[in-house]
Amino acid sequence: MKFLKVLLNSMLSGIFFSALIALLIYDININLPFKQLFFLQLTLFLSLTYGIIITLVCIAVFYLFSFFSAKKFNIAFISPSFLTVSFSILTLLYLIIYKINYDYFLSFFNTTTRDLLKLQSWFLIFLIFIGFLVLYGIYFYKKKFLFFTAYFLIIPVLIVFSVQKRAEFLLPERPEKIATLEGKNLDKKITIIGLEGVSFDFLIPLMNEDKLPNFSWLIDKGCWGKLKSFSPNDPLILNSSFNTGKWPAIHRQLSNYRYQLLTFDQEIEVVPRYIFFRQLTRIGLLLSRPASKTAFTKDIWTIFRENETSYIKRDWPYQMKIENPKPNAKTLFDRFFKDLKFETEDIFGVVKTSFFTDCEYEEQFREEKKINQPEIEYLLLNGLNIVERYFYKYSFPSLFGNIDQEEITKFGPVIERYYQFYDLIIGRYLGSLKENELLVLYSPHGIEPLPLWKRFVEVLLGNSDITAYHDMAPDGTIFFYGKEIAQGKNMDGIKLIDIAPTLLYYLGLHVGLDMDGVAQTYIFLDKFRDENPVPYITSYDEHTIK
Repeated sequence: MKFLKVLLNSMLSGIFFSALIALLIYDININLPFKQLFFLQLTLFLSLTYGIIITLVCIAVFYLFSFFSAKKFNIAFISPSFLTVSFSILTLLYLIIYKINYDYFLSFFNTTTRDLLKLQSWFLIFLIFIGFLVLYGIYFYKKKFLFFTAYFLIIPVLIVFSVQKRAEFLLPERPEKIATLEGKNLDKKITIIGLEGVSFDFLIPLMNEDKLPNFSWLIDKGCWGKLKSFSPNDPLILNSSFNTGKWPAIHRQLSNYRYQLLTFDQEIEVVPRYIFFRQLTRIGLLLSRPASKTAFTKDIWTIFRENETSYIKRDWPYQMKIENPKPNAKTLFDRFFKDLKFETEDIFGVVKTSFFTDCEYEEQFREEKKINQPEIEYLLLNGLNIVERYFYKYSFPSLFGNIDQEEITKFGPVIERYYQFYDLIIGRYLGSLKENELLVLYSPHGIEPLPLWKRFVEVLLGNSDITAYHDMAPDGTIFFYGKEIAQGKNMDGIKLIDIAPTLLYYLGLHVGLDMDGVAQTYIFLDKFRDENPVPYITSYDEHTIK
């Protein structure tokens, strides 16, 4: 009988914790309209997983505490003392999980949303304070009925207030077109080359060894610096911020997937981190599917299209599969990698696939550029980013403990050679740069080693070869080069969202005041800045260009 009482109280604790996790899911899914029914369904769904886990933990803790305290605890079917302790501790645990997720998804929240979330947090902190205050009062004043009655009257009020803060999130509204903006003929060109994963951690040592002449040229003759990234460091989110000059809180492109819980109709876009939520797909409780993008705000490509500015854009998502690489790609591959002689290794396939895909993607881009002669050109390659994930530990073996010297010798030069391959690509575009053309080279993020705990998780998930990641938004790189660009100038502090307004400024187009990014005019020569003040517009979303 006692076990049933402990089980029932533990189950109530599990449901309480599931409701808090359901609130977290709602908080990070800022595009999701709040519905009470789905909140209850979500709580029920989570009770089948996290609720059961918390139930078992509560049972185990109760009996362990009883054993080591050598006391016999009487417990009711609904035990106020048990629930007060468990609710308080579980709320504290939730707030730790919440804070980690809040920091990670911070870019999702605008100022108003952050204020609402702060109030929500304070309500839950107050709930913890009240819980421990009640336990203190019972211990010293022995008035259980009075204290427990007050506590269980306050709990639903604070929970309702916390949920209400989420219900007050504003959903995006499409502004009405209130004005017409006259289009402009451009007399300038821009070439943008994105190289995912390029980091100064590799660039600086290789340039010091004179192995990257074209990267060195960009530093000597142009503006350069670290590019501040942000989390979530997902390609869709980064590209959307690059294209709009806005944080995810504004452009609302949060995920390339939709997640469905069991048979519930409502879907979510984002799942919490650090609680293994995504792993529910492995047991069939969580279904995922690719989803199409929905435009909530204009990006620079829409602006160019309305302005009748010609462009070609070859970026993420990559849809190319190379079955048979061309002879020139094979020749180029041998130039960089043939002497390493580790073709029999399974991991070598990562290098081949990435290299041949980048080669084919870049060659098609050049051919299309030659035929169409566009005013704006954008190419994004991600082969290095993939290769770094698998070969990072061989470039920095001291960070990973005991690695066989033979493997270091065999695999250590791989990332270096890939940088040299990218240096060759840069040389092609530097050589063909026009007098009126700006070259922008950037990486939206860098790369960093997996922490020890994450390496352990990857091993458990069968990904033991992965040794680096960019989830925590390590700094990327940015280079500007052209006739109007200041030479040899370091510009650390520029953000990914600054690139779009800076490009619009260079072209002489208006910069939206609703953009979170800022036109970085200081990278240009004084004469260019004096002759070209920044033209502003309230928002491109409110204007039609004709």
